[in-house]
Amino acid sequence: QVESQRFKSILTDIADKVNQGSSLADSMAPYPKVFPQLYVNMIRAGEASGALESVLFRLAEFLDKQLEIKGKVNSAMVYPIVLSVLGGVIITVLMVGIVPKITGMFTDMNAELPWNTKLLIFMSDLIAGWWWALILGAWAAIWAFRRWRRTESGQLVGDTIILRLPVIGELVRKIAISRFARTLSTLLSSGVQLLQALDIVRSLLGNVVLEKVITEARDAIREGENIAPALKRSGQFPPLVTHMIAVGERSGQLEQMLGDVATAYDRETNTSIQRLTGLLEPLMIVVMGVGVGFVVFSIMQPIMQLTEMAGT
Repeated sequence: QVESQRFKSILTDIADKVNQGSSLADSMAPYPKVFPQLYVNMIRAGEASGALESVLFRLAEFLDKQLEIKGKVNSAMVYPIVLSVLGGVIITVLMVGIVPKITGMFTDMNAELPWNTKLLIFMSDLIAGWWWALILGAWAAIWAFRRWRRTESGQLVGDTIILRLPVIGELVRKIAISRFARTLSTLLSSGVQLLQALDIVRSLLGNVVLEKVITEARDAIREGENIAPALKRSGQFPPLVTHMIAVGERSGQLEQMLGDVATAYDRETNTSIQRLTGLLEPLMIVVMGVGVGFVVFSIMQPIMQLTEMAGT
Protein backbone atom coordinates (compact mmCIF):
# COMPACT_ATOMS: atom_id res chain seq x y z
CA GLN A 1 0.00 0.00 0.00
CA VAL A 2 1.46 3.34 -1.08
CA GLU A 3 0.10 6.75 -0.07
CA SER A 4 2.05 8.84 -2.61
CA GLN A 5 0.13 9.03 -5.89
CA ARG A 6 3.32 9.69 -7.86
CA PHE A 7 5.08 6.69 -6.36
CA LYS A 8 1.98 4.58 -6.91
CA SER A 9 1.94 5.51 -10.61
CA ILE A 10 5.65 4.66 -10.89
CA LEU A 11 5.10 1.24 -9.33
CA THR A 12 2.14 0.65 -11.65
CA ASP A 13 4.31 1.49 -14.67
CA ILE A 14 7.07 -0.83 -13.43
CA ALA A 15 4.58 -3.65 -12.89
CA ASP A 16 3.19 -3.17 -16.40
CA LYS A 17 6.68 -3.31 -17.93
CA VAL A 18 7.56 -6.45 -15.97
CA ASN A 19 4.32 -8.10 -17.11
CA GLN A 20 5.27 -7.22 -20.68
CA GLY A 21 8.56 -9.08 -20.33
CA SER A 22 11.05 -6.41 -19.19
CA SER A 23 13.38 -7.15 -16.30
CA LEU A 24 12.74 -5.49 -12.95
CA ALA A 25 16.04 -3.58 -13.14
CA ASP A 26 15.33 -2.24 -16.63
CA SER A 27 11.83 -1.23 -15.53
CA MET A 28 13.23 0.71 -12.55
CA ALA A 29 16.09 2.37 -14.46
CA PRO A 30 13.98 5.22 -16.00
CA TYR A 31 13.32 6.56 -12.48
CA PRO A 32 16.79 7.39 -11.09
CA LYS A 33 15.44 9.87 -8.53
CA VAL A 34 13.30 7.13 -6.99
CA PHE A 35 15.55 4.12 -7.63
CA PRO A 36 19.22 5.19 -7.66
CA GLN A 37 21.91 3.42 -9.65
CA LEU A 38 22.83 1.38 -6.58
CA TYR A 39 19.37 -0.24 -6.44
CA VAL A 40 19.15 -0.88 -10.17
CA ASN A 41 22.59 -2.51 -10.46
CA MET A 42 22.08 -4.70 -7.41
CA ILE A 43 18.72 -5.91 -8.71
CA ARG A 44 20.15 -6.48 -12.19
CA ALA A 45 22.93 -8.59 -10.70
CA GLY A 46 20.40 -10.48 -8.58
CA GLU A 47 18.23 -11.21 -11.61
CA ALA A 48 21.24 -12.41 -13.61
CA SER A 49 22.40 -14.75 -10.82
CA GLY A 50 18.93 -16.01 -9.92
CA ALA A 51 19.32 -14.70 -6.37
CA LEU A 52 17.01 -11.70 -6.52
CA GLU A 53 15.35 -12.51 -3.20
CA SER A 54 18.63 -12.51 -1.26
CA VAL A 55 19.78 -9.36 -3.07
CA LEU A 56 16.60 -7.53 -2.10
CA PHE A 57 17.10 -8.67 1.49
CA ARG A 58 20.69 -7.32 1.47
CA LEU A 59 19.47 -4.05 -0.03
CA ALA A 60 16.84 -3.68 2.69
CA GLU A 61 19.47 -4.31 5.39
CA PHE A 62 21.81 -1.82 3.76
CA LEU A 63 19.17 0.92 3.58
CA ASP A 64 18.10 0.26 7.17
CA LYS A 65 21.69 0.71 8.36
CA GLN A 66 22.17 3.91 6.36
CA LEU A 67 18.95 5.36 7.79
CA GLU A 68 20.08 4.41 11.30
CA ILE A 69 23.38 6.29 10.91
CA LYS A 70 21.64 9.30 9.34
CA GLY A 71 19.13 9.37 12.19
CA LYS A 72 21.89 9.36 14.81
CA VAL A 73 23.70 12.25 13.11
CA ASN A 74 20.48 14.28 12.82
CA SER A 75 19.56 13.58 16.46
CA ALA A 76 23.01 14.70 17.59
CA MET A 77 22.56 18.04 15.81
CA VAL A 78 19.07 18.85 17.17
CA TYR A 79 20.14 20.12 20.60
CA PRO A 80 22.97 22.40 19.37
CA ILE A 81 20.65 23.86 16.70
CA VAL A 82 17.92 24.53 19.28
CA LEU A 83 20.46 26.21 21.56
CA SER A 84 21.76 28.34 18.68
CA VAL A 85 18.26 29.51 17.72
CA LEU A 86 17.34 30.18 21.35
CA GLY A 87 20.54 32.13 21.94
CA GLY A 88 20.00 34.18 18.79
CA VAL A 89 16.43 35.02 19.82
CA ILE A 90 17.50 36.05 23.34
CA ILE A 91 20.32 38.29 22.12
CA THR A 92 18.11 39.84 19.41
CA VAL A 93 15.39 40.65 21.96
CA LEU A 94 17.98 42.21 24.26
CA MET A 95 19.57 44.23 21.44
CA VAL A 96 16.31 45.49 19.92
CA GLY A 97 13.93 45.71 22.86
CA ILE A 98 15.96 46.44 25.98
CA VAL A 99 19.34 47.91 25.03
CA PRO A 100 17.96 51.01 23.20
CA LYS A 101 15.84 52.01 26.21
CA ILE A 102 18.72 51.75 28.66
CA THR A 103 21.48 53.17 26.47
CA GLY A 104 19.24 56.11 25.54
CA MET A 105 19.56 57.22 29.14
CA PHE A 106 23.35 57.31 28.83
CA THR A 107 23.13 59.43 25.68
CA ASP A 108 20.81 61.96 27.36
CA MET A 109 23.25 62.31 30.25
CA ASN A 110 26.21 62.86 27.87
CA ALA A 111 28.11 60.26 29.87
CA GLU A 112 31.49 58.99 28.69
CA LEU A 113 30.90 55.39 27.75
CA PRO A 114 33.41 52.52 27.67
CA TRP A 115 34.29 51.00 24.31
CA ASN A 116 32.23 47.85 24.83
CA THR A 117 29.09 49.89 25.58
CA LYS A 118 29.68 52.00 22.46
CA LEU A 119 30.02 48.80 20.46
CA LEU A 120 26.80 47.49 21.99
CA ILE A 121 24.92 50.68 21.07
CA PHE A 122 26.29 50.55 17.52
CA MET A 123 25.22 46.91 17.13
CA SER A 124 21.78 47.66 18.59
CA ASP A 125 21.25 50.61 16.23
CA LEU A 126 22.47 48.50 13.31
CA ILE A 127 20.04 45.67 14.05
CA ALA A 128 17.09 47.98 14.77
CA GLY A 129 17.62 50.29 11.80
CA TRP A 130 19.09 48.00 9.18
CA TRP A 131 17.58 44.60 9.99
CA TRP A 132 16.29 44.26 6.44
CA ALA A 133 19.76 44.89 4.99
CA LEU A 134 21.29 42.35 7.39
CA ILE A 135 18.74 39.71 6.38
CA LEU A 136 19.24 40.50 2.69
CA GLY A 137 23.02 40.41 3.08
CA ALA A 138 22.90 37.10 4.96
CA TRP A 139 20.64 35.61 2.28
CA ALA A 140 22.96 36.86 -0.49
CA ALA A 141 26.03 35.49 1.30
CA ILE A 142 24.39 32.07 1.77
CA TRP A 143 23.27 32.03 -1.88
CA ALA A 144 26.76 32.96 -3.10
CA PHE A 145 28.39 30.38 -0.83
CA ARG A 146 26.06 27.59 -1.96
CA ARG A 147 26.60 28.56 -5.60
CA TRP A 148 30.37 28.48 -5.08
CA ARG A 149 30.12 25.09 -3.32
CA ARG A 150 28.46 23.67 -6.43
CA THR A 151 31.50 24.55 -8.56
CA GLU A 152 34.32 22.05 -8.97
CA SER A 153 36.83 24.23 -7.11
CA GLY A 154 34.31 25.01 -4.37
CA GLN A 155 33.58 21.33 -3.79
CA LEU A 156 37.28 20.45 -3.69
CA VAL A 157 38.29 23.28 -1.35
CA GLY A 158 35.24 22.91 0.89
CA ASP A 159 35.48 19.12 1.22
CA THR A 160 39.24 19.32 1.87
CA ILE A 161 38.64 21.80 4.70
CA ILE A 162 35.84 19.65 6.13
CA LEU A 163 38.10 16.58 6.30
CA ARG A 164 40.75 18.61 8.15
CA LEU A 165 38.38 19.99 10.79
CA PRO A 166 38.87 18.52 14.28
CA VAL A 167 36.13 16.10 15.40
CA ILE A 168 33.81 17.01 12.48
CA GLY A 169 36.33 15.95 9.84
CA GLU A 170 36.94 12.72 11.72
CA LEU A 171 33.19 12.02 11.82
CA VAL A 172 32.74 12.78 8.10
CA ARG A 173 35.62 10.46 7.20
CA LYS A 174 34.31 7.61 9.36
CA ILE A 175 30.80 7.90 7.93
CA ALA A 176 32.25 7.89 4.39
CA ILE A 177 34.45 4.85 5.08
CA SER A 178 31.54 2.98 6.65
CA ARG A 179 29.35 3.82 3.66
CA PHE A 180 32.11 2.85 1.22
CA ALA A 181 32.77 -0.50 2.87
CA ARG A 182 29.13 -1.46 3.41
CA THR A 183 28.03 -0.44 -0.08
CA LEU A 184 30.94 -2.16 -1.81
CA SER A 185 30.42 -5.30 0.28
CA THR A 186 26.70 -5.33 -0.55
CA LEU A 187 27.33 -4.83 -4.27
CA LEU A 188 30.05 -7.49 -4.51
CA SER A 189 27.93 -9.96 -2.53
CA SER A 190 25.10 -9.31 -4.97
CA GLY A 191 27.26 -10.21 -7.97
CA VAL A 192 28.19 -6.73 -9.23
CA GLN A 193 31.69 -6.55 -10.74
CA LEU A 194 34.33 -4.64 -8.76
CA LEU A 195 34.95 -1.84 -11.27
CA GLN A 196 31.24 -1.23 -11.73
CA ALA A 197 30.72 -1.38 -7.96
CA LEU A 198 33.42 1.25 -7.41
CA ASP A 199 31.71 3.56 -9.91
CA ILE A 200 28.50 3.26 -7.89
CA VAL A 201 30.21 3.64 -4.50
CA ARG A 202 32.07 6.74 -5.63
CA SER A 203 28.85 8.69 -6.11
CA LEU A 204 27.60 7.85 -2.60
CA LEU A 205 30.47 9.17 -0.48
CA GLY A 206 29.38 12.82 -0.43
CA ASN A 207 32.95 14.15 -0.49
CA VAL A 208 34.82 14.91 -3.73
CA VAL A 209 38.23 14.33 -2.12
CA LEU A 210 37.28 10.75 -1.28
CA GLU A 211 35.47 10.36 -4.61
CA LYS A 212 38.73 11.26 -6.36
CA VAL A 213 40.52 8.57 -4.32
CA ILE A 214 37.99 5.95 -5.47
CA THR A 215 38.35 7.09 -9.08
CA GLU A 216 42.14 6.71 -8.89
CA ALA A 217 41.76 3.30 -7.23
CA ARG A 218 39.39 2.16 -9.97
CA ASP A 219 41.86 3.26 -12.65
CA ALA A 220 44.68 1.44 -10.86
CA ILE A 221 42.60 -1.75 -10.62
CA ARG A 222 41.82 -1.53 -14.33
CA GLU A 223 45.58 -1.60 -14.94
CA GLY A 224 46.00 -4.72 -12.81
CA GLU A 225 46.67 -3.36 -9.33
CA ASN A 226 44.84 -4.50 -6.19
CA ILE A 227 42.44 -2.15 -4.43
CA ALA A 228 44.26 -2.01 -1.07
CA PRO A 229 47.55 -0.45 -2.33
CA ALA A 230 45.61 2.09 -4.38
CA LEU A 231 43.59 3.21 -1.35
CA LYS A 232 46.66 3.21 0.90
CA ARG A 233 48.60 5.42 -1.50
CA SER A 234 45.98 8.18 -1.20
CA GLY A 235 46.56 8.66 2.52
CA GLN A 236 42.82 9.21 3.02
CA PHE A 237 42.06 5.70 4.29
CA PRO A 238 43.47 4.60 7.68
CA PRO A 239 46.11 1.82 7.66
CA LEU A 240 43.76 -0.57 9.50
CA VAL A 241 41.18 -0.28 6.72
CA THR A 242 43.65 -0.85 3.88
CA HIS A 243 45.23 -3.75 5.79
CA MET A 244 41.85 -5.47 6.31
CA ILE A 245 41.00 -4.98 2.64
CA ALA A 246 44.39 -6.43 1.63
CA VAL A 247 43.75 -9.47 3.84
CA GLY A 248 40.32 -9.87 2.25
CA GLU A 249 41.81 -9.74 -1.25
CA ARG A 250 44.49 -12.33 -0.44
CA SER A 251 42.03 -14.70 1.24
CA GLY A 252 39.31 -14.31 -1.38
CA GLN A 253 36.91 -12.97 1.25
CA LEU A 254 36.84 -9.30 0.27
CA GLU A 255 33.07 -8.97 0.73
CA GLN A 256 33.23 -10.37 4.28
CA MET A 257 36.20 -8.19 5.22
CA LEU A 258 34.51 -5.06 3.86
CA GLY A 259 31.47 -5.94 5.95
CA ASP A 260 33.71 -6.19 9.02
CA VAL A 261 35.21 -2.79 8.20
CA ALA A 262 31.72 -1.30 7.91
CA THR A 263 30.67 -2.80 11.26
CA ALA A 264 33.81 -1.51 12.97
CA TYR A 265 33.37 1.97 11.52
CA ASP A 266 29.70 2.03 12.48
CA ARG A 267 30.89 1.71 16.08
CA GLU A 268 33.55 4.37 15.47
CA THR A 269 30.87 6.64 14.00
CA ASN A 270 28.69 6.24 17.09
CA THR A 271 31.67 7.12 19.29
CA SER A 272 32.47 10.20 17.19
CA ILE A 273 28.83 11.33 17.28
CA GLN A 274 28.86 11.09 21.07
CA ARG A 275 32.11 13.05 21.20
CA LEU A 276 30.73 15.72 18.89
CA THR A 277 27.55 16.03 20.94
CA GLY A 278 29.56 16.20 24.15
CA LEU A 279 31.69 18.97 22.64
CA LEU A 280 28.94 21.02 20.99
CA GLU A 281 26.53 21.17 23.92
CA PRO A 282 28.88 22.89 26.42
CA LEU A 283 30.40 24.96 23.60
CA MET A 284 26.99 26.37 22.63
CA ILE A 285 26.19 27.09 26.28
CA VAL A 286 29.51 28.95 26.63
CA VAL A 287 28.86 30.95 23.44
CA MET A 288 25.38 31.88 24.64
CA GLY A 289 26.76 32.82 28.04
CA VAL A 290 29.46 35.00 26.51
CA GLY A 291 26.95 36.76 24.24
CA VAL A 292 24.39 37.46 26.94
CA GLY A 293 27.15 38.27 29.43
CA PHE A 294 28.65 40.85 27.05
CA VAL A 295 25.28 42.58 26.68
CA VAL A 296 24.60 42.63 30.42
CA PHE A 297 28.13 43.74 31.33
CA SER A 298 28.13 46.48 28.69
CA ILE A 299 24.91 47.84 30.20
CA MET A 300 25.91 47.51 33.84
CA GLN A 301 29.45 48.91 33.51
CA PRO A 302 28.45 52.55 32.78
CA ILE A 303 25.66 52.33 35.36
CA MET A 304 28.19 51.34 38.01
CA GLN A 305 30.53 54.12 36.87
CA LEU A 306 27.74 56.69 37.13
CA THR A 307 26.82 55.37 40.56
CA GLU A 308 30.42 55.73 41.74
CA MET A 309 30.59 59.28 40.35
CA ALA A 310 27.33 60.20 42.08
CA GLY A 311 28.62 58.78 45.35
CA THR A 312 31.73 60.93 45.23
